[in-house]
Amino acid sequence: MFKHLFSWWKEDILLREALNGSALALEKASKMFSFAMNVLLTGVGEEKNIYVMDKEVNSLQIETRKKVLEHLTIKPEQDVTSSLVLINIIVDIERIGDYAKNIVELRRISDGRLESDKYISEIKNMRESIENSILKTKEAFIEGDSKKVEKLMAEYTWIGHRCDNTLELVVGDETLKRREAFVYGFLFRYLKRISAHARNISSSVVNPFHKLGYRPE
Repeated sequence: MFKHLFSWWKEDILLREALNGSALALEKASKMFSFAMNVLLTGVGEEKNIYVMDKEVNSLQIETRKKVLEHLTIKPEQDVTSSLVLINIIVDIERIGDYAKNIVELRRISDGRLESDKYISEIKNMRESIENSILKTKEAFIEGDSKKVEKLMAEYTWIGHRCDNTLELVVGDETLKRREAFVYGFLFRYLKRISAHARNISSSVVNPFHKLGYRPE
């Protein structure tokens, strides 16, 4: 649905500002994710910085809601669906930032001791896939490119299944120390949720509002 809405979103000042704000928020949330993974895996980065970044995303969420509300107040006859899409998207973006904070907080729990090579390797693969997919999601979102989204939806589905499968391995791995198993378990759950929220954003390019987050028909 995004494609046919996109042209007049750019023509309407308030919706254009809301659209640009959402794109900027997604960019910042993506940086939060990368920052969080660096903190967890390498210890590089001050934990407090993630909360500064989170406030920036929250401010953009508030501004986006404000712009959408102003648009509906001024032009109540306009298609309400587009406004609902933007509100839905900015919520998913904010959730990505929240899970990035959760990942940073895992550093304290792990005490810097993640030692299992097979899980570290899997985490790095998941990180790379999610970072690349979010970047492509932003491009598809801005361009309204449905062809890019088809591949992205498949990628996000693969990430989700991979996280589930690896989580099952963690649960049954008796060689892991309790603290380490706890961190891996929550991390793969967080990675799955981040992927799911990014998938929701991608789906807005091709799906009607009531099917956001689901596989395109």
